[in-house]
Parts: sequence; C-alpha cells; structure tokens
Amino acid sequence: MDADYSIELGPTAPALEIPWRDPEGRVQYVTLRQEQTSAGLEFAQHEVRRLPEARQFPALGRFLVEVNLPPSPWQTAKCDVWASEADAAENLYNLEFEQSCYVDMVLAGQMRTHRPSLKAHHRLASEFARLLETDEAMAATAEIVVRRCYFHLSGKADQSDEGYCLTLFLTAYGTSLPEAAECWERAMQFAADCLLKVHPHDDRAKAQELS
Repeated sequence: MDADYSIELGPTAPALEIPWRDPEGRVQYVTLRQEQTSAGLEFAQHEVRRLPEARQFPALGRFLVEVNLPPSPWQTAKCDVWASEADAAENLYNLEFEQSCYVDMVLAGQMRTHRPSLKAHHRLASEFARLLETDEAMAATAEIVVRRCYFHLSGKADQSDEGYCLTLFLTAYGTSLPEAAECWERAMQFAADCLLKVHPHDDRAKAQELS
C-alpha cells in the first residue's frame, strides 16, 4: 500500500461539522459510539445497520464498528464508498478498476481533549500513513488529510468548539471490479487494525521509555 498524509486548512478547504445534516435533510450524522464498554458493541452494530453504505458494503460496516468501540480513541463521523474504472497509466499498479471510500474520524473518549491540537493531528496522520505502508504487497493507496472540525455544542446550533479531524481516503485496485472490491475489503480491515494503534498517548509513552 502506498500511503501519504496532508494538511488542508485554507479558507476554501472542506471542514467537518458534528453533528451534520445535508441541506435537504435526507441524511445526517449518526452516533456509532457508546462510551459504556459493556454496551458498546451492541450499540455500534445496531446503529451501523442504519447506514445504507454499511449495509451495502459489509467491510465498511465492520470498520465502523471496530473503530467506534471503546477503548478505541476514535469515532467516525461521515463516510461513502464508490467504484469505477481506473486509468491504469495513472496508478502505481497499472490496474484497470478501483474501489474507493472516505471516512471522517475524530478523537473520542478520553482522547477528545486532544481535538484542538493541530500538532497532535499532524503526528497522528503521519503515524497512520507510516503503518499503512508496512503492507507493501497490497494494491491500494491511502491519503490521510488533516482538516478543521467544528463540534457544535448540544442545544446551541450557533456555538461550536473548533478542532481537527482526520479523513481517510482509501482506494484499492484490481483487474476487474470484483477483484478491486476484494482488495478494498482487505485494505479496510488493515486500515482499522492500523488506526487502532494510533493515539495521542504515543508521545508520552515514548518519552517514558526514553527517561
């Protein structure tokens, strides 16, 4: 897998809002995380079934459940999946088909205190990309983007706390759409495994090891 990260904070760059709702009211933010560990799995599985993307793509559903379960430091906020023909000359693997997705993620639980830290998100994106690249055999690419996120205060639509989020763009390739989909499913599981190893406590743990 080829992976990289970037930071997009310019005045015209996309930003996430939590909770969100599309202008026509057809889709909206769904909370998948329950902080009570004993009830977390059942809650996440139940809520994931509300998402048409997760019902259509079980690998996405599994990713969402795993990432939102305590004690994961993450919760998801938005996602989508699509497939298409690819320009073989424009990808590293010279393959003709691709399946892609994006997932927006924010820090959760005790790690939510790091939401306002750009430095923390910069390091998290870099570490996530590094871990994804350890699977050199997978025909997939990943881009992790650091973006602004506005956390709307409960019951106060005009008031928000400003912070940051990560957006994962993941694309897998194949000689056919089914082959690209199969590679994407493996890539999603690998991405979940890597993401759960990435959290803000890493800096403190490394400092303690060196002291």
